[in-house]
Amino acid sequence: MQRLALVFLMLGLLAGCAHYPANPELGQYDKHVGYRYGNLQPGPKNSDSLFVILTFSGGGTRAAALSYGVLEKLRDTHITWEGEDRSLLDEVDVISSVSGGSFTAAYYTLFRDQTFGHFPRDFLYRDIEGDLKGLLLKPANWLKLASPDYGRIDMAADFYAREIFAGKHYSDLLAQDQRPYLMINATDMSAGAQFTFVQETFDRLCSDLSGVSVARAVAASSNFPIAFTPLTVNNYPNRCGYRSPTWVANALRDVDINPPRRARALLHDSYTGEQVQDGQPIKQRPYLHLLDGGVSDNIGLRGPLRAILSNDPQWSILNKINNGEIRKLVVITVDARSQPDVNYDQRSSPPGTFTVLSTIATVPLDNYSQDTIELLRKEFANRRQARSSWEACGTLLQRNDCVTQEMPGTGPADTGLYDIYVGFSRVADAGERRKLFNYPTSFKLSREQVDTLRSVGGDLLESSPDFRALIGEM
Repeated sequence: MQRLALVFLMLGLLAGCAHYPANPELGQYDKHVGYRYGNLQPGPKNSDSLFVILTFSGGGTRAAALSYGVLEKLRDTHITWEGEDRSLLDEVDVISSVSGGSFTAAYYTLFRDQTFGHFPRDFLYRDIEGDLKGLLLKPANWLKLASPDYGRIDMAADFYAREIFAGKHYSDLLAQDQRPYLMINATDMSAGAQFTFVQETFDRLCSDLSGVSVARAVAASSNFPIAFTPLTVNNYPNRCGYRSPTWVANALRDVDINPPRRARALLHDSYTGEQVQDGQPIKQRPYLHLLDGGVSDNIGLRGPLRAILSNDPQWSILNKINNGEIRKLVVITVDARSQPDVNYDQRSSPPGTFTVLSTIATVPLDNYSQDTIELLRKEFANRRQARSSWEACGTLLQRNDCVTQEMPGTGPADTGLYDIYVGFSRVADAGERRKLFNYPTSFKLSREQVDTLRSVGGDLLESSPDFRALIGEM
């Protein structure tokens, strides 16, 4: 009995020792240090004047394969820009991703050209779902999972680090010193807001992103509720001398002028605990719990859209356009959303719990995604119209021989804008479209399904009107 008691005591101690790897504290805040856009240089064939943004949606292996097909097509698309031949993939500056798309985005950013030989083997063709289930059957993992500080998402992150991302950390991305800038997006569970794994976000936590594994960011981004436990990030507010950017104080006064901006400022201060709200200090948040990035933005477009509309982000595209740095802005949105056939509308009995939960977890996100895509389209249309109107006024002055009059300044920036959407709704054949919409949202697809998605991704990109216009001009 004593020996048995000793065994159980030891097992209990082992279980209690399991703990998620805490993100390290930041010794001293410096807005010029760490993994941020300004610290990454353009590659030998990357120019600032042609600015390309990719956004990869959620959707398990389906999303990863579709976005991989887009990368393949960009690699094979050769252009001439500023007198040099290059592939369009060389010109990619930013990749913003969610959930399944984060596997492709992170792998390519880490391993570059090796991606095209290894990613299908390391991820796309593997039964990742089966591998994860297998881990749950190992007694050693039972002990770890018995700990309150180690959940299923931590086990998944450890597996991704070993099997897919070679144990790489954000320090490795920073050491590459080269674009594209990787923005892996998760969701802050308490706020329901987007949480992006970049140093600009971790500044607010007084945490050093360089010490965080890329696999852990991908795990947070693909952390589908219920299937996994939330991923925990430590917060160390007011320990590193962090100073909030000017826009935060300005935004807090924009109660009626710009409510969304004020909401972002309040979220910012919920991390730092710097401000007082409604006469009370903001409650400290020593721990953040992260869910799948699709809960807040299932196509990863919100962050880039904010950079296009605002000069608040450190990597503001609006500033670059206004300063004349960007001549062509290309945004390629890869959307692997599903639209499965359902039959519950044929019965009087209500759908079951699993069906209801699945619908709640996906349908509102897809509707929100379409709204985001429309916001980008309207913004580009408004910019084109503003430039066209300014040029038309100038032509009218010249036609009427108003020699003493001239248009003020240089007018709105004359930037080429290309909004390229890659999604199953663009597939012409109804039967093929229906088949793709019904591919499962999981981490297991057949080799045939993966190869079909790769081909579809490239074909949809190539057939996009804006993509054809871009290539034709170059």
